[in-house]
Amino acid sequence: MQKYRTQIIIVSGQMIPNVTPVMDDAICPEKVIICASNAMRERARILKTFFTAKQIEAEIFELGDAYAFEELQNRFMELAIQCEGETSLAVNLTGGTKLMTIAAQMVFEKRPCFYVIPEKDQIIMLDAANPALYEIADKIQLRDFFAIHGYTVTGQKRKKKISASTVDLAETLLKQFDRYKTEIGKLNYLAAKAEDAYSLTVKNEISDATCDLLDLFYKQGSISYYDDKKIEFASSEARDFCKGFWLEDYILSELSKADEVIGLQDWAGSIQIESASGTKNEIDAAFLYNNELYVIECKTARMDDKGDDVLYKIDTIRGYAGLYTKPIIATFKELNKYERQRARDLGITLIEGRNLNRFAEHLMKKIHPKGETE
Repeated sequence: MQKYRTQIIIVSGQMIPNVTPVMDDAICPEKVIICASNAMRERARILKTFFTAKQIEAEIFELGDAYAFEELQNRFMELAIQCEGETSLAVNLTGGTKLMTIAAQMVFEKRPCFYVIPEKDQIIMLDAANPALYEIADKIQLRDFFAIHGYTVTGQKRKKKISASTVDLAETLLKQFDRYKTEIGKLNYLAAKAEDAYSLTVKNEISDATCDLLDLFYKQGSISYYDDKKIEFASSEARDFCKGFWLEDYILSELSKADEVIGLQDWAGSIQIESASGTKNEIDAAFLYNNELYVIECKTARMDDKGDDVLYKIDTIRGYAGLYTKPIIATFKELNKYERQRARDLGITLIEGRNLNRFAEHLMKKIHPKGETE
C-alpha cells in the first residue's frame, strides 16, 4: 500500500481499525479527516486529541444521523468537494454503519479505498483490478490503546524484571501444587490480617504444613521470622507479595518468556487507568499482540464467595467504552464447575492451578496457535 497524504476515516465503536493505518510509519498520513455521526462525536473528539498528540493534523467532519442515507450522501459529497484539490487521499471504509460505508464508497468511488481486517491485522485495497493485501505494522503501545478509548494510564510496571528467587519460589509452588494449594490460602489470610491491623506481624496458631510453606517465603526473603504462633513480614511490600503478588510477578516473568519467543507488542503489570469522568481501575497485567489487548486478572485466594466478582470485574474491563479486549484469569485456586461455566459464558480464558506452571506455553498457543516464531 502506498502512502497517502490524507486519510479519511469513519468513526465507529471499534477504534483500532481507524488508528492502526495512521500509526504505521510506512503509510502514516500527514492529515486525518475524522467523519463522525451524531452518536460518535465523543469518540471523534478522543481520536482528534490522540492524533494531534502524535503530531498528525486532524479535523472532525460531522455526518449527522448515521441512518439517514440521503443526508449521508450529501455530507460525503460536500466532503468530496472540499477535498477536490487533494491529490493524495485514501478512504478507510472499515468504520461506521453499513449505510455510512455505502454512502462513502459511492461518493469516493474514484478515490483509493481500503478496508482493515482486524482479525488478520491487514489492509485490503478495494480495487477489483488489484485487491492487494498489506500487513499493518504493530506500532500501538498500551498507553496508546487506552488513550484511543478515552482512558489515561496513571501508573504501570513496565516490563518489570523479576528476580530469580521469585521465579524459583513460584515454580516450586506450582510444580508441587497439591502440596501447597491449601496452605497458600492460609498465608493469604494471615497476610491480609496483618495488613488490616497495619502491622508487619501477625499472631496465629500455625500448623506444621503452613510452616513448611512459610519456609519457602522465608528463604525467598519476604518473611523475616516465623514460628508456630507468629509471622513477621520483611516489609509492607513483602506482606503484599505473600498476600498474592507473587503470582503477578510470576505472570510478568512468563510474559517476558512469551515476548522473547513471539514478540509481544507491549506488556506491563499493575496498570492503573482512569477515565475522563474519573472512574479508576487497576489491571494486574496486560499485553498487546497484533493490535489486540489481552488483560490478565491474577488470583491466589479461593474464589468460592467472590468468584462472580472477579469474573464480572474482568468482563467489565473488557467492555469499557469500546475496549474490545481478550480477558484471561490466572488463578492458583482451581475454580468450581459453576465458575468455569460462567467464565465460558463471558468468553474469559482460564489458566488455573498446576497449569500456571506452563503459563507462557498456554498463552502462546492461544494467541499464536501455529507456534511460529517471529
